[in-house]
Amino acid sequence: MLFVTEPKFVNISNPRKLLSLIQEYELKFRPDSPITQKAMESMGLDCHHFRRKNKFELRYDFEIQKIPYTEADMQKAYLNYMRELIMDYQNLFDNRKRIKIDFEKRQREEDELRGYKWPEPVVTKKWFLKQIETTTLNKKLELIEEERCKEQKINDCFAKEAIKQELDRRLKIQENQQKEERLLVSRKETFDNLRKKAASENKKVYEKLQTHQQKIRKQLEKDFRTSKSIQEKMEAKELSIQQKRSKMISEIASRNRKLEDKINHFKDDFGNRLMEDLVRKQHALELSMSKRQKTAEQMEKNRLEKQQFFEQKLSNINLKIKQEREEKESELFNKVGQKLSKTEKLLEEHDKLVMKMWQDKKKETQSRFSKQRERYMQSEGKQQEKIEELDEKLQSIQDRIEKFQTKKSEEWKSVKEQKIQNHKEHLEFLQYLKKKKEDKNQKQYLERQIMVSNKLKKLKDEQEYVRTYQTASKQRFEQNTLAQIGELVNLKYSSSVKLLNKLKDLEDEEAFNDIQQKYKQIVKVPEKKPVE
Repeated sequence: MLFVTEPKFVNISNPRKLLSLIQEYELKFRPDSPITQKAMESMGLDCHHFRRKNKFELRYDFEIQKIPYTEADMQKAYLNYMRELIMDYQNLFDNRKRIKIDFEKRQREEDELRGYKWPEPVVTKKWFLKQIETTTLNKKLELIEEERCKEQKINDCFAKEAIKQELDRRLKIQENQQKEERLLVSRKETFDNLRKKAASENKKVYEKLQTHQQKIRKQLEKDFRTSKSIQEKMEAKELSIQQKRSKMISEIASRNRKLEDKINHFKDDFGNRLMEDLVRKQHALELSMSKRQKTAEQMEKNRLEKQQFFEQKLSNINLKIKQEREEKESELFNKVGQKLSKTEKLLEEHDKLVMKMWQDKKKETQSRFSKQRERYMQSEGKQQEKIEELDEKLQSIQDRIEKFQTKKSEEWKSVKEQKIQNHKEHLEFLQYLKKKKEDKNQKQYLERQIMVSNKLKKLKDEQEYVRTYQTASKQRFEQNTLAQIGELVNLKYSSSVKLLNKLKDLEDEEAFNDIQQKYKQIVKVPEKKPVE
């Protein structure tokens, strides 16, 4: 990967090179593999982040945010976006490589723990010859046209979607208007029916009201006659009630006087009784306080006596515990002393046995060593005899080698002299060939220089032609895009027939027939004026 190994893509000014780098990566990149998915999760990104945007989408983002921009700003934003995208690709590739290495390391450790040893990696250098592709002028022009066609197709897709959305919006508006008209017609019919019913019911109510009024008038006349007789009776009853009331008031006043006299007499007796009760209660309280003081003194004495009794008991218990501890300690010391004396006796017996064993082993080793010394002396005598025989054989071999070396040295001297003579003859022949080649190479060099200069001129002419063609195609594309954007902005203010004609130019016949049947019902034309 070019942009992974070397950070030279940062200084690239042409967006076409950036696009080629991304396309090369996308061909080798597998987004469905688990390693790349883990790398994306570690970066906190999705597959949608690595999708390459078009200039039209960036321009649409500028227009949504309502930011003023020029073509130079657009180009700069696109270059920055492409550089950021390549940086993200590079980080993803590094993370993917790191995850792969960690996975292989873990697998290797697990296999080694199971007992399987991995083979050492074999380094093999592969040399690839780079094939130089020579692109002709026609191919370059075809590539430019293909890219312009791709960009135009993308713009056409956005235009199709925008036109369809506008037609759907108009269809919805027309359907809503038709629904409202139907509702208005149904409402008018219901209102007419209700008015007719209300008029018939009003007539019936008016007739009933007149009959009811006549009945009420007759009844009021009867009630007026009866009310006079009732009023006379009520006046007579009120007079009798007033007389009875005056009698009752006089009786109640006499009763109240008698009750007041009784209450005053009872108050005097009750006050005397209360004073006697208070004196008795005060005397009883004084007696109870004196008794409480005596009982508190007795309680303190009893508490002190109990405390002294419990302290004596505690002292006796502590003395008993000390005596028992001393007895147990003395018993333990006696037992430990007996055990120590026994162990000392056993150690003395063990030391004696060890000394006897050591003396016996010493005698055995001395006897063995004397036998081994005798054997060693015998083997040394035999070895000296063998060495003398080998020395005699070596002297005879050295004499033969010296004779052979003298013969070979004489032969090598003769061979070297022959080689030197052959080498001199070969050098003279090479010098003669070099002179001939130099004459030929000078002619070929001049011919090649002429060919290269002609080719360079052709390449420069082709590059200038391609640049002019590219700028012209770019200007046409930008003019088309600006015109298309203007049409998309004024979609709301153009008629549905024009929109259908635009769709006819953009889509196939079969798809257009289906769309035409769908949007046939749209008839109205917008009333507002288009934006200039």
